[in-house]
Amino acid sequence: MKLSGVLVLVCVVTCGLFTSLVAPETTGAVFLGMAAPLVMGLGTIRLVEHTARTDMPALTGRLAMAFIVKLVFYAAYVGAVVALLEVDPLPFIISLTLYFVALHFTEALYFKRLFAQHAANTTARQG
Repeated sequence: MKLSGVLVLVCVVTCGLFTSLVAPETTGAVFLGMAAPLVMGLGTIRLVEHTARTDMPALTGRLAMAFIVKLVFYAAYVGAVVALLEVDPLPFIISLTLYFVALHFTEALYFKRLFAQHAANTTARQG
């Protein structure tokens, strides 16, 4: 199973288990806190995988642009969810923070492996 599928499965299962077993009244807030980091993480993984295959020198520029897009998106998303959807902000922010950190950590480990493979393949082709 691809990393994207595993991430979706793990996020949905952990969100569902937590909200059904621990705090059912926070289902909407926890789900919304999980959704944005998951979608942005999947987009980042796809961007990096595609760039690593097609144009590795462009990766830094694309990641810098993605970082700016994420800053704007997260600011707008948090503001919209808290103000417009009127969810309980505490479980939303806790969920957003936990999923954000966990998914970024997972991405970092995956990218480390991906870049090591890319370097090994480049070295093998040159040698």
